[in-house]
Amino acid sequence: MERGRARCRAAARATRITVETTSLAESAGSAVGRVLRWTLFILVLAAVGWALVRQFRAIDFSELHFSLMPVCVAIVMLVGVSVVQMISYRSLLAAYVDPPPWRAMAAVAWVPPLGKYVPGKVAALLGAIYMLRRFSVPAAVAVSVVLVLDGVAVLAGLICGAPLLLWEPVAQVLPGGWWYCGGLVLVGVLCLHPRVFDGLANSLLRRLRKPPLPKALGLKDYAVPLICAFSQWILAGLALWWMTRSVADVAVDRMGVFVSIAALAMTASYLALFAPGGLGVREGIYLATLSAVPGVGPKAAVVAALMRLAQTLVELGLAAAGALLLRGSMRLRQPEPTVDSPDPV
Repeated sequence: MERGRARCRAAARATRITVETTSLAESAGSAVGRVLRWTLFILVLAAVGWALVRQFRAIDFSELHFSLMPVCVAIVMLVGVSVVQMISYRSLLAAYVDPPPWRAMAAVAWVPPLGKYVPGKVAALLGAIYMLRRFSVPAAVAVSVVLVLDGVAVLAGLICGAPLLLWEPVAQVLPGGWWYCGGLVLVGVLCLHPRVFDGLANSLLRRLRKPPLPKALGLKDYAVPLICAFSQWILAGLALWWMTRSVADVAVDRMGVFVSIAALAMTASYLALFAPGGLGVREGIYLATLSAVPGVGPKAAVVAALMRLAQTLVELGLAAAGALLLRGSMRLRQPEPTVDSPDPV
């Protein structure tokens, strides 16, 4: 009897030691990961900051002519990106459930993106899921819609950014652009096929220990989100072109290049989980590409700074508007108090 108890105590101590060791190993691993992420972020910021300083020094400000009208047009285009994202959210939700009203969708689409400035960018996804749950959207549907829309936007961004590999300045550095561009577009189009994308999304959901997609979606269900995904990159490219137009004389026939630059820069900055808000990554791509556009040169530093400022102001303004609309939506959802009728005399 005593031997059995001793064995049980020994087994319990061994289990406790194993759990503690595993916990310590996981904590050490997460600590190392955080150190590596912050180190990489600091290195990127330092490199991009130095490049910005060098380009600013190379600008002849006596010959720099700034125009306000193109900046205003660029800001309108950036607002259009967020409006398109809201439409995409609601259209995909409609394939699963009765979607919340438009004013609620504005809050869902505009408030959570501020979470991308939190390291890891998970806060933006969790914020969108939380807000959808507040409007009685089932958890499985909320998680699925957020992940699906993010995946569609990333794939569309890579497809729109692929033609940049055919651009002469890039082709000089990376020969064989046709092969890379064709392969990237082909893989992106295949992944966007409803059957393939559903399989990829369900595989990711299983890895995250989340329920699979509530139902298999067809091409009709994906039509509007796909159009919105490509439209947001076109609008982002137009915003970049107009912002560049405010300080440099760029031709209209360069708009395709600007769409590819914007799609690549914003997609890469989103995928760079170590950089809150894509800070440094997006500006680095802008500097490397825009400086090769004829007529821009070192003015790319001004464009990169203006784009970051405009994007931040637009996000803050729309988040404030979304918060106000959210308050109004929640107030409308609250049942009005009923007044009991007086007893008959």
